[in-house]
Amino acid sequence: MNNNVKKESRVKICQEYMLILLKFLHNLCEEYNIRYTLEAGTLLGAIRNKGFIPWDDDADVTLVREEYEKLIHLLKVKKLPDYIGVYYPKEEKKFFDYNVRLYYKNVIVRDDEASRNLYNGFYMHPILDIFVMDHVPKSPFKRRIYVLKQQILFGLAMSRRNSITFTKYKKIERIAIWILSKVGKLFSLKTIIDMQDKAAKQFLGKNVDYLYCTGWPPEFPGWLYKKELYENTHLTEFEDTKLYVLDAYEEVLTYGYGKWRTPIKTHDHDNFIENL
Repeated sequence: MNNNVKKESRVKICQEYMLILLKFLHNLCEEYNIRYTLEAGTLLGAIRNKGFIPWDDDADVTLVREEYEKLIHLLKVKKLPDYIGVYYPKEEKKFFDYNVRLYYKNVIVRDDEASRNLYNGFYMHPILDIFVMDHVPKSPFKRRIYVLKQQILFGLAMSRRNSITFTKYKKIERIAIWILSKVGKLFSLKTIIDMQDKAAKQFLGKNVDYLYCTGWPPEFPGWLYKKELYENTHLTEFEDTKLYVLDAYEEVLTYGYGKWRTPIKTHDHDNFIENL
Protein backbone atom coordinates (compact mmCIF):
# COMPACT_ATOMS: atom_id res chain seq x y z
CA MET A 1 0.00 0.00 0.00
CA ASN A 2 1.22 3.47 -0.85
CA ASN A 3 2.55 5.16 2.31
CA ASN A 4 1.34 8.51 0.98
CA VAL A 5 -2.30 7.53 1.55
CA LYS A 6 -3.77 9.76 4.24
CA LYS A 7 -3.98 8.33 7.74
CA GLU A 8 -7.79 8.71 7.78
CA SER A 9 -8.07 6.65 4.60
CA ARG A 10 -5.82 3.98 6.06
CA VAL A 11 -8.04 3.68 9.13
CA LYS A 12 -11.10 3.26 6.90
CA ILE A 13 -9.34 0.56 4.88
CA CYS A 14 -8.26 -1.09 8.10
CA GLN A 15 -11.85 -1.07 9.41
CA GLU A 16 -13.17 -2.57 6.18
CA TYR A 17 -11.04 -5.66 6.70
CA MET A 18 -11.41 -5.73 10.47
CA LEU A 19 -15.13 -6.13 9.78
CA ILE A 20 -14.40 -9.17 7.60
CA LEU A 21 -12.40 -10.66 10.48
CA LEU A 22 -15.25 -9.97 12.91
CA LYS A 23 -17.77 -11.63 10.56
CA PHE A 24 -15.51 -14.66 10.21
CA LEU A 25 -15.19 -15.04 13.98
CA HIS A 26 -18.92 -14.46 14.50
CA ASN A 27 -19.87 -17.13 11.95
CA LEU A 28 -17.41 -19.61 13.44
CA CYS A 29 -18.76 -18.99 16.95
CA GLU A 30 -22.36 -19.30 15.77
CA GLU A 31 -21.63 -22.60 14.02
CA TYR A 32 -20.02 -24.13 17.10
CA ASN A 33 -22.16 -22.44 19.76
CA ILE A 34 -19.33 -20.39 21.26
CA ARG A 35 -20.23 -17.28 23.22
CA TYR A 36 -18.21 -14.10 22.62
CA THR A 37 -18.74 -10.38 23.03
CA LEU A 38 -17.33 -7.30 21.39
CA GLU A 39 -14.96 -5.59 23.80
CA ALA A 40 -13.21 -2.30 24.54
CA GLY A 41 -13.39 0.26 21.72
CA THR A 42 -15.29 -2.13 19.46
CA LEU A 43 -18.02 -2.58 22.10
CA LEU A 44 -18.10 1.17 22.62
CA GLY A 45 -18.47 1.71 18.87
CA ALA A 46 -21.25 -0.88 18.62
CA ILE A 47 -23.32 0.87 21.28
CA ARG A 48 -22.56 4.49 20.44
CA ASN A 49 -21.92 4.40 16.69
CA LYS A 50 -23.55 1.14 15.55
CA GLY A 51 -20.17 0.35 14.09
CA PHE A 52 -16.54 1.36 14.42
CA ILE A 53 -15.49 4.49 16.23
CA PRO A 54 -14.16 6.69 13.38
CA TRP A 55 -10.55 6.54 14.58
CA ASP A 56 -10.47 2.95 15.86
CA ASP A 57 -7.69 0.95 14.23
CA ASP A 58 -8.07 -2.50 15.71
CA ALA A 59 -10.99 -4.74 16.67
CA ASP A 60 -11.51 -6.43 20.03
CA VAL A 61 -13.54 -9.38 21.27
CA THR A 62 -13.57 -11.17 24.62
CA LEU A 63 -14.46 -14.70 25.64
CA VAL A 64 -14.56 -16.25 29.09
CA ARG A 65 -11.92 -18.94 29.47
CA GLU A 66 -14.22 -21.91 28.78
CA GLU A 67 -15.40 -20.40 25.48
CA TYR A 68 -11.92 -19.13 24.60
CA GLU A 69 -10.43 -22.62 24.78
CA LYS A 70 -13.08 -23.93 22.38
CA LEU A 71 -12.35 -21.14 19.91
CA ILE A 72 -8.56 -21.53 20.01
CA HIS A 73 -8.95 -25.27 19.44
CA LEU A 74 -11.08 -24.63 16.36
CA LEU A 75 -8.61 -22.09 14.97
CA LYS A 76 -5.88 -24.71 15.23
CA VAL A 77 -7.74 -27.72 13.77
CA LYS A 78 -9.96 -26.16 11.10
CA LYS A 79 -8.77 -25.18 7.66
CA LEU A 80 -9.05 -21.40 7.71
CA PRO A 81 -9.61 -19.12 4.72
CA ASP A 82 -6.40 -18.17 2.96
CA TYR A 83 -6.74 -14.56 4.04
CA ILE A 84 -6.83 -15.40 7.77
CA GLY A 85 -3.59 -15.35 9.74
CA VAL A 86 -3.40 -16.29 13.42
CA TYR A 87 -0.82 -14.94 15.85
CA TYR A 88 -0.08 -17.41 18.66
CA PRO A 89 2.34 -15.86 21.19
CA LYS A 90 3.74 -19.27 22.20
CA GLU A 91 4.84 -19.97 18.63
CA GLU A 92 6.75 -16.70 18.22
CA LYS A 93 10.37 -15.82 19.01
CA LYS A 94 9.42 -12.31 20.09
CA PHE A 95 6.75 -11.26 22.58
CA PHE A 96 4.19 -8.49 22.34
CA ASP A 97 1.52 -9.73 24.74
CA TYR A 98 -0.41 -12.89 25.61
CA ASN A 99 -3.37 -12.30 23.27
CA VAL A 100 -4.10 -14.53 20.31
CA ARG A 101 -4.91 -12.40 17.26
CA LEU A 102 -6.47 -12.81 13.85
CA TYR A 103 -5.05 -10.70 11.05
CA TYR A 104 -5.97 -10.18 7.40
CA LYS A 105 -2.93 -11.47 5.54
CA ASN A 106 -3.75 -10.16 2.08
CA VAL A 107 -4.02 -6.47 3.02
CA ILE A 108 -1.20 -4.26 4.26
CA VAL A 109 -2.07 -1.06 6.11
CA ARG A 110 1.51 -0.15 6.91
CA ASP A 111 4.63 -1.05 4.97
CA ASP A 112 7.88 0.23 6.37
CA GLU A 113 11.03 -1.35 7.75
CA ALA A 114 9.96 -1.07 11.40
CA SER A 115 6.58 -2.74 10.90
CA ARG A 116 8.03 -5.43 8.63
CA ASN A 117 10.50 -6.40 11.35
CA LEU A 118 8.09 -6.11 14.29
CA TYR A 119 6.61 -9.41 15.54
CA ASN A 120 6.95 -11.19 12.19
CA GLY A 121 5.19 -8.30 10.47
CA PHE A 122 1.67 -9.14 11.67
CA TYR A 123 1.10 -5.52 12.70
CA MET A 124 1.31 -4.58 9.02
CA HIS A 125 -2.21 -6.00 8.63
CA PRO A 126 -5.74 -5.33 9.92
CA ILE A 127 -6.05 -7.05 13.30
CA LEU A 128 -8.68 -8.59 15.57
CA ASP A 129 -7.56 -9.01 19.20
CA ILE A 130 -9.01 -11.97 21.10
CA PHE A 131 -9.04 -11.39 24.87
CA VAL A 132 -9.76 -13.97 27.55
CA MET A 133 -11.46 -13.44 30.92
CA ASP A 134 -10.25 -15.78 33.65
CA HIS A 135 -11.72 -16.78 37.00
CA VAL A 136 -10.12 -15.18 40.05
CA PRO A 137 -10.43 -16.35 43.67
CA LYS A 138 -13.13 -15.06 45.99
CA SER A 139 -10.71 -13.87 48.66
CA PRO A 140 -9.73 -10.20 48.07
CA PHE A 141 -6.18 -10.97 49.24
CA LYS A 142 -5.86 -13.97 46.91
CA ARG A 143 -7.26 -11.86 44.06
CA ARG A 144 -4.50 -9.30 44.57
CA ILE A 145 -1.90 -12.08 44.55
CA TYR A 146 -3.45 -13.52 41.37
CA VAL A 147 -3.26 -10.18 39.53
CA LEU A 148 0.26 -9.50 40.82
CA LYS A 149 1.41 -12.91 39.56
CA GLN A 150 0.03 -12.13 36.11
CA GLN A 151 1.81 -8.78 36.07
CA ILE A 152 5.09 -10.39 37.10
CA LEU A 153 4.78 -13.04 34.38
CA PHE A 154 4.10 -10.30 31.83
CA GLY A 155 7.23 -8.50 33.00
CA LEU A 156 9.29 -11.68 32.53
CA ALA A 157 7.94 -12.10 28.99
CA MET A 158 8.88 -8.52 28.13
CA SER A 159 12.47 -9.81 28.02
CA ARG A 160 11.51 -11.05 24.52
CA ARG A 161 10.13 -7.75 23.24
CA ASN A 162 11.80 -5.97 20.36
CA SER A 163 12.16 -3.00 22.69
CA ILE A 164 10.66 -1.62 25.91
CA THR A 165 9.47 1.98 26.10
CA PHE A 166 10.39 2.69 29.72
CA THR A 167 9.34 6.34 29.53
CA LYS A 168 5.63 5.45 29.62
CA TYR A 169 5.99 3.89 33.09
CA LYS A 170 6.29 5.42 36.53
CA LYS A 171 9.72 5.24 38.16
CA ILE A 172 8.93 2.26 40.41
CA GLU A 173 7.34 0.45 37.43
CA ARG A 174 10.45 1.08 35.31
CA ILE A 175 12.63 -0.51 37.98
CA ALA A 176 10.33 -3.53 38.32
CA ILE A 177 10.07 -4.06 34.55
CA TRP A 178 13.84 -3.64 34.09
CA ILE A 179 14.53 -6.30 36.73
CA LEU A 180 11.84 -8.69 35.46
CA SER A 181 12.94 -8.31 31.84
CA LYS A 182 16.50 -9.26 32.87
CA VAL A 183 15.34 -12.25 34.93
CA GLY A 184 13.07 -13.33 32.05
CA LYS A 185 16.11 -13.96 29.85
CA LEU A 186 16.88 -16.97 32.03
CA PHE A 187 13.80 -18.74 30.64
CA SER A 188 12.57 -19.55 27.16
CA LEU A 189 9.53 -17.61 25.99
CA LYS A 190 7.57 -20.85 25.74
CA THR A 191 8.35 -21.61 29.39
CA ILE A 192 7.16 -18.18 30.52
CA ILE A 193 3.95 -18.43 28.49
CA ASP A 194 3.32 -21.93 29.86
CA MET A 195 3.71 -20.55 33.40
CA GLN A 196 1.33 -17.69 32.60
CA ASP A 197 -1.23 -20.03 31.09
CA LYS A 198 -1.13 -22.37 34.11
CA ALA A 199 -1.43 -19.46 36.56
CA ALA A 200 -4.26 -17.86 34.57
CA LYS A 201 -6.34 -21.06 34.63
CA GLN A 202 -5.68 -21.84 38.29
CA PHE A 203 -9.27 -21.17 39.36
CA LEU A 204 -11.04 -22.39 36.24
CA GLY A 205 -14.12 -24.39 37.21
CA LYS A 206 -14.19 -22.95 40.73
CA ASN A 207 -17.12 -21.00 42.14
CA VAL A 208 -15.98 -17.40 41.69
CA ASP A 209 -17.50 -13.93 41.68
CA TYR A 210 -15.04 -12.01 39.50
CA LEU A 211 -13.14 -12.24 36.22
CA TYR A 212 -9.83 -10.71 35.15
CA CYS A 213 -8.36 -10.25 31.67
CA THR A 214 -5.06 -12.10 31.99
CA GLY A 215 -3.70 -10.78 28.69
CA TRP A 216 -3.46 -7.20 29.92
CA PRO A 217 0.03 -5.71 30.22
CA PRO A 218 1.29 -4.54 33.64
CA GLU A 219 0.61 -0.86 32.95
CA PHE A 220 -3.12 -1.58 32.85
CA PRO A 221 -4.99 -1.41 36.17
CA GLY A 222 -6.03 -4.64 37.83
CA TRP A 223 -9.64 -4.25 36.74
CA LEU A 224 -11.89 -6.99 38.06
CA TYR A 225 -15.31 -7.57 36.53
CA LYS A 226 -18.27 -9.23 38.16
CA LYS A 227 -18.69 -12.64 36.55
CA GLU A 228 -22.40 -12.03 36.00
CA LEU A 229 -21.62 -9.12 33.64
CA TYR A 230 -20.20 -11.55 31.07
CA GLU A 231 -22.93 -14.19 31.30
CA ASN A 232 -25.49 -12.80 28.84
CA THR A 233 -25.16 -11.30 25.36
CA HIS A 234 -27.43 -10.19 22.53
CA LEU A 235 -27.05 -9.28 18.88
CA THR A 236 -26.82 -5.62 17.94
CA GLU A 237 -26.28 -3.70 14.71
CA PHE A 238 -22.66 -3.23 13.73
CA GLU A 239 -21.91 -1.63 10.35
CA ASP A 240 -23.75 -3.85 7.83
CA THR A 241 -24.17 -6.88 10.09
CA LYS A 242 -25.10 -7.91 13.64
CA LEU A 243 -22.62 -8.96 16.30
CA TYR A 244 -22.84 -9.92 19.96
CA VAL A 245 -22.50 -7.45 22.81
CA LEU A 246 -22.98 -7.79 26.56
CA ASP A 247 -26.43 -7.25 28.02
CA ALA A 248 -24.58 -5.41 30.79
CA TYR A 249 -22.62 -3.17 28.40
CA GLU A 250 -23.64 -0.04 30.32
CA GLU A 251 -21.82 -1.10 33.48
CA VAL A 252 -18.79 -2.50 31.65
CA LEU A 253 -18.29 0.60 29.49
CA THR A 254 -18.78 2.96 32.44
CA TYR A 255 -16.21 0.99 34.41
CA GLY A 256 -13.68 1.24 31.60
CA TYR A 257 -14.40 4.63 30.06
CA GLY A 258 -16.30 6.72 32.60
CA LYS A 259 -18.64 9.12 30.75
CA TRP A 260 -18.46 7.14 27.53
CA ARG A 261 -21.56 8.50 25.77
CA THR A 262 -19.74 11.72 24.81
CA PRO A 263 -17.22 11.00 22.02
CA ILE A 264 -13.72 12.06 23.06
CA LYS A 265 -10.75 11.01 20.97
CA THR A 266 -8.09 9.88 23.41
CA HIS A 267 -5.49 8.23 21.18
CA ASP A 268 -4.74 6.06 18.22
CA HIS A 269 -3.10 2.73 18.86
CA ASP A 270 0.63 3.37 18.67
CA ASN A 271 1.27 -0.15 17.45
CA PHE A 272 0.69 0.32 13.74
CA ILE A 273 -1.38 3.34 12.75
CA GLU A 274 0.44 6.14 14.55
CA ASN A 275 2.92 8.17 12.47
CA LEU A 276 1.57 6.88 9.16
